[in-house]
Amino acid sequence: MAHQSDSYWLGVATEQSLTPFSVKRNPRVGAVIVDKTGLPIATGFHEGFGTAHAEQVALEKAKSKAKQATIFVNLAPCNHVGKTPSCCEAIINSGIKKVVFSNVDPNPVSQGNIEFLRANGVEVHHQRAPKKYEKINERWFKSFEFDRPFVTAKIAMTMDAKTSGLNNKRLQITGAETEFEVHQIRNGCDAILTGTGTVLVDNPKLNVRLPRKIRQNFQPLRFVAGDREIPSNYVVHDGSPSTIFIPRESPRLILEKLFKYEVRTVLLESGPTLMTEFMQKDLVDEIVIYLAPSLLGQGRAIFDEIIHPVLNRPYNISSVGLVGKDLRIRVSLR
Repeated sequence: MAHQSDSYWLGVATEQSLTPFSVKRNPRVGAVIVDKTGLPIATGFHEGFGTAHAEQVALEKAKSKAKQATIFVNLAPCNHVGKTPSCCEAIINSGIKKVVFSNVDPNPVSQGNIEFLRANGVEVHHQRAPKKYEKINERWFKSFEFDRPFVTAKIAMTMDAKTSGLNNKRLQITGAETEFEVHQIRNGCDAILTGTGTVLVDNPKLNVRLPRKIRQNFQPLRFVAGDREIPSNYVVHDGSPSTIFIPRESPRLILEKLFKYEVRTVLLESGPTLMTEFMQKDLVDEIVIYLAPSLLGQGRAIFDEIIHPVLNRPYNISSVGLVGKDLRIRVSLR
C-alpha cells in the first residue's frame, strides 16, 4: 500500500470523531494508528463525557503493534488525569514513534502536552486537517475564547414574527420535519436553557427523543431560570434528564452557573423575556430561526422590546434552507 499523506490520515481520524451520536461537554475526537509501512492498525473515537479518549481506544486495539507507529488525532492528546488517564502517558508507554494532530486543545489543563511528548522522545507534528473538517469543534474552541458557554438561540415563529397566541396560548407553529431537526440541534448541545414562564405555559420535555431517545447520561442538562414555582407534576421534575433550577439573575451570571456544570454549548429555548435579556447583553452567538408559512395577526413576538446590541456590527446569515414547509435561517453573531 502506498503511503498516504498526513492530511489524508487526519481526515480518517476526524471522520472517526463523527461516529458517536453525542459527546456532551467534550470535543469530538478521533484517532487512527498507522504502522511504518503505511498500513492502518487501529482506529478509535471518544464516545462521550467520562468515557475513554480516542487515543486510548485506538491504543487498546493496537496493543504491541503500536510500537514505532504513528498516531493521527484531530485534537492534541491530553496530559492530565481526570475522569480518564493521561493520553500522553499512554502514547509514551505504548512505544508510539510520532504524533500528528490538527488542532491545539484550548483547555488550560492540556497545556504542556506537546513539550511533554517531545521530552519523552516522541516526534510531534502539527498539520491542518482538510478544510471540510474545520468547524467540527468550533463551538468548543469559542467557549474557551469567550470564557463562557457558546449560546445558540432557537426561535420558531410565524411570518408576522409571532411565537404564541393571545394570552400566551401555546401553538404548534412549525411542522414535524422541524421538530425532528430541533432534536438534532438539542443533541449537539450540552444543555438546554429556558425560563420559568415557558415551563409554566408549555410544560416542555426539553430532551432529545428523535431520531431515537439517547441514554440518560448523554441527554443535555436542563436549566430553568426564574423565581416562579414550578408545580411538582410538571415534566421538568421527572429526573430524566437532570433539571437545575437557577434564580432570575443577569444572563452573564446564568452562564457562569452553567459553566460550573462543565457546560460548553447551550441551546436557549425560551420565551421573549429571557431571549430579550440575552440579546440585550450580546450573549447570543448563533440564532437558528424557523419561519412557518402562517400568520397569526395577534399574539406575542419573540422579543419584548427593541434590541440594542452592545456591539454595533452586522450579523451574518450563514445558511438558509427549507425544512419541510418551514424556512430555516441560521445567523452567526460572531
